[in-house]
Amino acid sequence: MGKHEDKLFMKRFSLVIGILVAITVVIMILASTYQKEPDPSENPSKLALAADRVAPVGAVRTEMPAAEALVQAAAAPEQVASAPDGAATYASACQACHMVGAAGAPVPGSDAWAERVAKGADALYANAINGINAMPAKGGRMDLSDEAVRAAVDHMLAQ
Repeated sequence: MGKHEDKLFMKRFSLVIGILVAITVVIMILASTYQKEPDPSENPSKLALAADRVAPVGAVRTEMPAAEALVQAAAAPEQVASAPDGAATYASACQACHMVGAAGAPVPGSDAWAERVAKGADALYANAINGINAMPAKGGRMDLSDEAVRAAVDHMLAQ
């Protein structure tokens, strides 16, 4: 009787699987029949978003400027660069360490500056620009010019 029961089980199992496949096919046919294609003109914001996504990100300028504009640009006086602001440089690059004396940084206005000032301004400038002990060159701000670092040193000395 074992083989008979196995055959009966397989028939019933195959029937169930066949019914499930048939139901799936019917659902797929119904879904494709009743599916409505979206009309792009129904939602203008989607069209605008699509246009933004495919728009070029830049343009190439191919025309030459007028000769008069070149003459005016050549004749225009060069703008004189203003002196760097020592207070702004101090606030953006130096203050974090020198305000609290981190890693031995002398606090402006303290007695620790006296021995450093005794070595001369050139030594102070060189140490600030090139770094000394735990202080990195230019306070770690390599984008600063030497003049900006000198202005920051002068600002700290004035305090």
